[in-house]
Amino acid sequence: SNVAQTVTLSRSTGASGITIAGTNYTASSVSLNCGTYNISGNYSSNYEFSSWSTTNNVSVASTSTASTTMTVSGAGTLTLNAKSSIITIAAGSSTAMQDVSSKAAGGCPSSLTTGQAYQLKDSRDNEVYYVARLADGNCWMLDNLRLGSTSTISLTTANTNSNGNFTLPAGITSGFNSYTTAQINVARKNTVASTKYGKGSGKIGVYYNYCAASAGTYWSYTSLGNASYDICPKGWRMPTSGTSSAYYSGEYHALYTAYSSNATNFMNALSTPFSGYFDNSSLLYQGSRGYFWSSTHYYGDSAMACLLVSSSGVDSTYNEYTNRGFPVRCILK
Repeated sequence: SNVAQTVTLSRSTGASGITIAGTNYTASSVSLNCGTYNISGNYSSNYEFSSWSTTNNVSVASTSTASTTMTVSGAGTLTLNAKSSIITIAAGSSTAMQDVSSKAAGGCPSSLTTGQAYQLKDSRDNEVYYVARLADGNCWMLDNLRLGSTSTISLTTANTNSNGNFTLPAGITSGFNSYTTAQINVARKNTVASTKYGKGSGKIGVYYNYCAASAGTYWSYTSLGNASYDICPKGWRMPTSGTSSAYYSGEYHALYTAYSSNATNFMNALSTPFSGYFDNSSLLYQGSRGYFWSSTHYYGDSAMACLLVSSSGVDSTYNEYTNRGFPVRCILK
């Protein structure tokens, strides 16, 4: 154990150095006695940690943890793998929404062409969604969320914008009227709405009551506010809305304003299908209206602010009962 061993150091593009026991190494190898050492990585601008890999007599406690320990029992190789910290989405790609979300640093990257539809994959079920940077500068989903099936789905804080593990219930087609128990309907999730706008797929998606949309969180507020958790992919969230007491507020309204308060331009940009809503065992207004939950709670234990679109125009201050099933859209945090 007192004999120095040669540990070859390898770094991918973007990895500028490897710190071992407090010393940063940029050379191709280091001589170390057998033993265990704390390690971490250093990165070039716009890069971040991806993984560790090792060969022969070198091992690490966790290949997926940026700061971990390395054990040397003989000669071997330690490799630090880095990845870009800037979102670069190629049209038609299947990059996971959860992977790119943490790189956005609070907004949609300017490298995305405004209005251009790109594709991202939800790692929870591999559903692929169109997304775009819109005129307000935010990244929006251009499709309704399709997370849900006839079986339950286990969600975690690692893949969902939740405050704990949450089990999304199996889809039901009747008795859909609960304020406090999560309920979803998946019967039409891949059905293309008869009326749709924009570059999205136009699929109706899953209908969620608000308890399901909020990942099991339920509010009984008497004042205006925005919920912190929902079933959007990690790093994404439901948009905020306005209410009758705060009309000129919320991201839905800001986006509407960014398109000069022109309903057709707004619906084309956001790609809104007229998916209606689900109530008890009935699908209502499919083909004539589109409803979308927001994160904004309004008053009492039943009313939430949402977005309503129709041939009559756009209402970003609409309030509805939380026991009804609406589609969900997500915006990059």
